[in-house]
Amino acid sequence: MSDNRAKRRFGSELARMRKRQGVTQESLARILGVSGSHVSNLERGHREPTLAFLPSLDTALATGDLFQRLWDELTGNGRPAWLAEIATAIKRADAVYEFSTMAFPSYLQKEAYAYALVRYAAPWLTPDEVNTRVAERVERADHMERALRPKLWLVIDEPLLKRRYGGVGAVREQLAHIARLAEEERITLQVIPTETEKHPGNSGPFRVLVTRNSPDVMYAESARAGHTITDPTEVANHRMLFADLQGVATSPSAALQTLYEEIQRIDNA
Repeated sequence: MSDNRAKRRFGSELARMRKRQGVTQESLARILGVSGSHVSNLERGHREPTLAFLPSLDTALATGDLFQRLWDELTGNGRPAWLAEIATAIKRADAVYEFSTMAFPSYLQKEAYAYALVRYAAPWLTPDEVNTRVAERVERADHMERALRPKLWLVIDEPLLKRRYGGVGAVREQLAHIARLAEEERITLQVIPTETEKHPGNSGPFRVLVTRNSPDVMYAESARAGHTITDPTEVANHRMLFADLQGVATSPSAALQTLYEEIQRIDNA
């Protein structure tokens, strides 16, 4: 569905549910903390809802997760809306603080590595859908490599380096790519050793985005779900958690050496 059709369909459903609940545009706007024109523009299909706005809308109109699911469905091709929104938010951010446990972030992936991750994490996709998603990742990764911002801080678990997504050739290419980005100081990479006893990251991967003139945002995501957290306390907690992860991780120079050693291990196998 085109973007305009999706917005119009979403707006029509919003107007229908609002009227069904006996709520005016003005009163809904007050509940949501936005202007009346904001609600009006949404209902007329002149404005696109943000991912962070949808749960508040469902809460205000007591619709469960109706508007969250509806927007996912309307964004087309089975692609969850949160994937596109996260990609856009990363591109616009000034800094990204990311902790990864299973794979390198999608915006840093080379084609063969990305293909293996997409193909086997979502076996229900058609070959064309897989190729489309891989192409999108590669395009984002190419942009991220050339761009001057956001500044990237990445902490990874050492076992991530041992995973052979797509085979040793794909992994070697991926590791060499990350090493080059670290050498060029495009990313600041740190590695948490496997033997770390007091590991602060056992609750899973996350990223915090910092954008000038906007509140910090935290994302926690998996292959099938994404969660946007804007609560200042929760975001601050994850900034603190990231600092703890950096505290138990090796230095950037030691992390780069770990990458070199893993590449050498592959070459000698």
